[in-house]
Amino acid sequence: MSLSTSRLPTNRSNDDLKLWLRSFLKQIRLFPALRAILRLWKIASDRPLRRQENQLRQEFAAFKKHVGSSLLWSASSGRAGRRALVISVGFPSGIKAELGLIQGLRAAGYEPVVLAKREPWVAAYYRLAGLREILFWDQFIRPLAPSAVLSAFDRVETMASLLKVTREGVRVGRFAASTCLRNLRVGTLDLKDPSIRTAVRIALGESMTHADAAVRILRIIQPQLALFVDRGYTPQGEIFDRCLAAGVDAVTWNIAHKNNVLMLKRYTPENRDDHPASLSEESWRRIQRLPWSREKGDRIRQELFEAYASGDWYSEVGTQFLAKMASAAQLKERIGLDGSKKTAVIFPHILWDGTFFWGHDLFDSYEQWLVETVRAACANRNVNWIIKIHPANLIKNARDGVTGQPAELAVIAKQVGRLPDHIRMIQPESDISTFSLYGISDYCVTVRGTVGIEAALFGIPVLTAGTGRYDRKGFTIDSETREEYLSRIARIQDLPRLTPNEVELAERFASGIFLWRPLPIRSFTLEYQKDSRASIKTEILPKTERQWRKAPDVAAFAAWVAGSKETDFLSGVSPEQPAMATHP
Repeated sequence: MSLSTSRLPTNRSNDDLKLWLRSFLKQIRLFPALRAILRLWKIASDRPLRRQENQLRQEFAAFKKHVGSSLLWSASSGRAGRRALVISVGFPSGIKAELGLIQGLRAAGYEPVVLAKREPWVAAYYRLAGLREILFWDQFIRPLAPSAVLSAFDRVETMASLLKVTREGVRVGRFAASTCLRNLRVGTLDLKDPSIRTAVRIALGESMTHADAAVRILRIIQPQLALFVDRGYTPQGEIFDRCLAAGVDAVTWNIAHKNNVLMLKRYTPENRDDHPASLSEESWRRIQRLPWSREKGDRIRQELFEAYASGDWYSEVGTQFLAKMASAAQLKERIGLDGSKKTAVIFPHILWDGTFFWGHDLFDSYEQWLVETVRAACANRNVNWIIKIHPANLIKNARDGVTGQPAELAVIAKQVGRLPDHIRMIQPESDISTFSLYGISDYCVTVRGTVGIEAALFGIPVLTAGTGRYDRKGFTIDSETREEYLSRIARIQDLPRLTPNEVELAERFASGIFLWRPLPIRSFTLEYQKDSRASIKTEILPKTERQWRKAPDVAAFAAWVAGSKETDFLSGVSPEQPAMATHP
């Protein structure tokens, strides 16, 4: 293959040259070979890496012995021309879960095609299920002229302008920003900082490159369906947008609020910004038509209590591993609250995690929202304020090998300074259960966190600062502008408790999210261990073709994927229920 000198980068930075060279090596198929040779050399010379390789080999051998040929039962299914593109999770435990979902795709009549990063042992796991096509991202990467990246980046001066950058409909600026925040673990991108601009430019180039690669992938594979987990970072986000534009049925699966349950959602261009744990308009209408009772409200509150008390609540990121239940009196004394005042709790999001994934925000970033909210809280001494730093910081830091304080604490210290006496901080390592806080809370403040659904169940007014999840359903206080939101923070003490009708709406919505949308899995396990990294334990349970065919989760997944066009997997809710007069 000849190389035209006109495509060589000239007068560019070393970073641009490295980016271009890496793309070129991928194009001529040398990059995978070089990486494989380098890995073999490292294994031979690096004892820790050699131990890791041996561990991966032993783990695979044990898994292969355990599943035997049971995953091959459906290998001859789904050959009628319908193809499903499976965007690989990329690590063994997640792949084991995907192997279970692949059985459902085949039962639905699809032939799965896996797209993965080149990582050790990835392909070996998929071959246990008899997959005929296992493809890798680097097969589709082509060099992108640095001038194309610079042309797009030259117009970027602010975060707002970065988020608006697109490439033939793909939101490359949004994916580049999310990926860059995640990699740098910061809450905002200071585009006046030369080092940040370089990092963003490289991220934008990677996003544009993968947006182009997604076109090639879809042209070659021609899938009718694509299965995703995360779809807000590079490279998943780019192919997600391409799938929607091409009319490919895009389905996501995520861990729900506790072990061994999944959340399934189908996406179109119309709902592409909706959170996976949200309700479509049709699902919400169906749930509003259901007859209601006090027992149903008590049932959803009991679901929360049991998951919190067991430490299973969002165990994927260990949110309640350290938490203990406490009475309202105990908490008020421990935290040091003024008994003559009401109490508002601010629940910050992790500033760098999924910042631009869902809906639209009143502020430019989670960081800007946090700073402005805390400043407004400092000025309002009429209530006690509690800032509850997200406990998932601990697990995410441990998994990434990161030390130091969470970005939220650093940002508050730098941009707000010392907090006044009427504001208390709960650290991520605290053993104070979030559930217990509802017993002392009079107000809940968030952008779109799950706490907004939970707090409303107890009649607590919830102030939101973003869309895409549970806003505008009748049980939250949603603002149209930053000024309106900050004005409400300034007089939060004047907001009344939720009415019984509003609490009932919260009960209905929460039941939809935590009781009816989750799919209990029976053919494999997804259990997070209560250790420092929330290690995942996955096991394939069926040993025979008969057991696979009788697996209720496989059948339910297949029926939803192939037999309906409903946005949400939603069980136990009949669409024929008459509308209730109280909820038109």
